Amino acid sequence: MKLLRKLTKIILLFSLITGFSQTLTAYANGPDQTPVHNDLAWTDLTFKGSKLLTTITVKIQISPGDQSPDTPSNKTGTDLAGCSETDDDNRLLTVKSSSKGLALQGQYEEKIWFKEPNGLPHKRIRVRNDDNPWVKSYCWEKMGVRRYKIKPGNSSENKQPPPKWTDRKEHFYEYPKGSAGCSSIFDPSLLFYMLSTLDPDMQQYPKEICVFGKKQLHRLTIQQVKSSPIDVSFNIQTTSQKKKTIKEQITPLVYSIKTESLATGKQEPENFSLLGLHKDIRIYMDPQKLIPVRISGTNNSAGKLDMDLQSARLK
Repeated sequence: MKLLRKLTKIILLFSLITGFSQTLTAYANGPDQTPVHNDLAWTDLTFKGSKLLTTITVKIQISPGDQSPDTPSNKTGTDLAGCSETDDDNRLLTVKSSSKGLALQGQYEEKIWFKEPNGLPHKRIRVRNDDNPWVKSYCWEKMGVRRYKIKPGNSSENKQPPPKWTDRKEHFYEYPKGSAGCSSIFDPSLLFYMLSTLDPDMQQYPKEICVFGKKQLHRLTIQQVKSSPIDVSFNIQTTSQKKKTIKEQITPLVYSIKTESLATGKQEPENFSLLGLHKDIRIYMDPQKLIPVRISGTNNSAGKLDMDLQSARLK
């Protein structure tokens, strides 16, 4: 009887160790192993940074993904057939960037329609409004991404609305056959959604995901790194409370983003970009509120840039 009890304990212990080992291996090594479990805590975030006498403002918003006549693709005539979904779990991530100052001037808007809770995108609209305007629509498909780009055909069309622009081209960017592990293709900006909803028990393990940039795939390795305390100061508002100012010191969860271009053949590897940051990218999360409080990285032209949270709207 004693021998039977001892054998039972050994079997249970072996099962626990084996199960833990398999889980650890899956999250440490497997691309696309980025589970989304927590409810998103925020709906609006505003970040600001400054560089070369220029102020950069980035606004990120999550909203229902219902299609409407005033979406950028419908207004500009760039909507791609067969790339609209109106399911209840469809959400829209909007990113608006603007710069004012001596070095840079311009506005940029990006809209990504995706599914909850897995964060998989199916459509993206990018709009650039400066001296070189354009509108680009993207549609995620099984074998690649379709893109439809419109821009002014000549300088006289710059002042015309996008439906009047005559330079129109459609492309298809096929996924490379050697992109092992890229069974799911995300959008770079959805990192903010994914990190804000990540299960805390899985935050310590490196994760790999594949994203589609401008014309190519990139493999991202996301790893939590050690952090020192930082001072944060931002306005916060909820649906049930008035706006208040948060000023405190926190020890954030810091995620380092390493990128690898999956360009194949004769393709020139494109620069990965997240809000204009190309490398050394880090996202700082408040461990209690589960909201991003700082975004840092290096722009190839302007150098190192930090953008701190200025205001947040919580659910």
